[in-house]
Amino acid sequence: MHIPVISSSYLNIMELMYQSYIPRILNAALEVGLFEELSKKDLSLSELSDQLKADERIVEALVDLLIAIDLIDEDKENFGLTAMAKDFFVQSSPVNQISSIQTYNGSAGPFDNLQEVLRNGPPEFNDRMWASKEVATGMERQNLAGTVQTVTQFVKETSEFANCEKMCDFAGSIGYYSFAFAQENPGLISHVYDLPEVAELGQELKSGEEHRDRVLFHGFDMNAEDSFGKDYDFFFSSHYLYELNFRNRLTDFFVRVNRATRMGGLFVSNHIAPPKNGEKYPGLAIVELMTRGMGYPTHLLSEADLKAALSEAGFGRFNTQFVTNVSVYPFLLLSAVKTKEV
Repeated sequence: MHIPVISSSYLNIMELMYQSYIPRILNAALEVGLFEELSKKDLSLSELSDQLKADERIVEALVDLLIAIDLIDEDKENFGLTAMAKDFFVQSSPVNQISSIQTYNGSAGPFDNLQEVLRNGPPEFNDRMWASKEVATGMERQNLAGTVQTVTQFVKETSEFANCEKMCDFAGSIGYYSFAFAQENPGLISHVYDLPEVAELGQELKSGEEHRDRVLFHGFDMNAEDSFGKDYDFFFSSHYLYELNFRNRLTDFFVRVNRATRMGGLFVSNHIAPPKNGEKYPGLAIVELMTRGMGYPTHLLSEADLKAALSEAGFGRFNTQFVTNVSVYPFLLLSAVKTKEV
């Protein structure tokens, strides 16, 4: 796989597509009575969830999106409607546009059952949803539209990468990051660990790829304490660590990474991060609402949490890049070096 050279930005198209989800989301909020409840008085998250008889974590994600699109204001711990919401989303307003808004239902997609999820809570998350050829190749194409290039440049600029010989690409799907890194470092051999079904897909789909002899796939139980190899001088993880942090298991995982990595070895992560300085990213709020609605706890991992867990697990010498111009959500690239045994 050669890293594609892109002469334009996919971000504008991605933003348009994410906006297509908003009508479904607004209609769900109308259906459960969110705007009517907040028109009576400002409410805290728990109060609003109680009034709506709705799942609090899903309501929280929905409120975050409505804040991002200027329909809800936050005052300390309470939420209220903006002037726009009071005018156009409340039944008692003489200029309400509810009937008009309800004619815009949006495309069929991940928010079709949002009303049910609000009322009954999310389903059990299907961790095998990534284990299909269509999903894996779709994720690869999406990442190749700018993210792989950005991540690869970040990795290349670390002082350690040029000398790396053995890499672990943890939860690496069908290996598109490994192939990109192998293109840039001719001495690198990457071991891609993912679900057994995904590893088989990688072997099948990448059988004829350039550098295939240096990208090895391993089926792995992601929830077990099984070994994922040792003696790495480069450990990479992209969009996997969220649940570990949510379940307070991130430090334990990094201790295992430390023990599988050589002293002075490089660690790099690529994860969605909360915005800095209060910036609003509707795309980020949509991703988080989508995530929780599917039963996964979160798709956010803060820089502070990441650094704290890595520090406790024997990593230091951090370098970060907060990227806002490639995707509809901001993501944090972080590199660290193993500085001590634990």
